[in-house]
Parts: sequence; structure tokens; C-alpha cells
Amino acid sequence: KMACAKACALLAVAAAPWVARGEDANPLNKVIQLMDDLSAKVVAEGEAAAKAFKEYEAWCDDASHNAKFAIEDATKQKAKLEAQIGELSSDIEVAVSRIEKLAGSTASAEADLKNATLI
Repeated sequence: KMACAKACALLAVAAAPWVARGEDANPLNKVIQLMDDLSAKVVAEGEAAAKAFKEYEAWCDDASHNAKFAIEDATKQKAKLEAQIGELSSDIEVAVSRIEKLAGSTASAEADLKNATLI
């Protein structure tokens, strides 16, 4: 019984500084508090990162859809412009043919005029 009493007294003396300083002075409690604080900080940073990622993902989706529509519109416009180029090329060929015909008529008329003035 004496050994038990000595051990209890020794434990009481050893624990006295922590009890006198309060619960926060206990190193284990301090470590637990620091871990809780770190855990809360990590969770908050994780939530902020998840929110930022969702915003970025939404922006990427919007940009992708906008690019898709822009490509579709440009492809449609390209087809229209190519058709217009084909029509205008045909008009050019007709105009060149008519110019050549008129040039031939002019040359013939000039030759007739020259012959008429010689007579």
C-alpha cells in the first residue's frame, strides 16, 4: 500500500504543473488543437479549390460551346462564299466571252469602216 501511495503522490507531483497551467498547457491537447486547426484549414482550402475548379470547368464548357458554334457558323459561311465564288467565276467567264465577242465585232466594224473610207 505504501508503494501505491508513493506512486500516486509522485504522479500528482508530476502532473501538477499541467494542472496548474490549465488544460491548454497539456502538450497532447495542444497537438490535437493544432491538428484540428490544420484540418479545418485544409478542408476550407479544398472547398475553395473545388469551387474554383467548378468555375473553371464551367468557363471551359462555355468556351467550348462558343467555339463549336463559331466553327459551325464559319463552315456555313465558307460554303456560301465558295458557292458565290463559283457563281462569280461563271459570270467572269461569260463576261470575258462577251468582251471577246464585242472586241471581234469592233474589229470587224473598224475594218468595214476602213474599207468604206477607201472606196
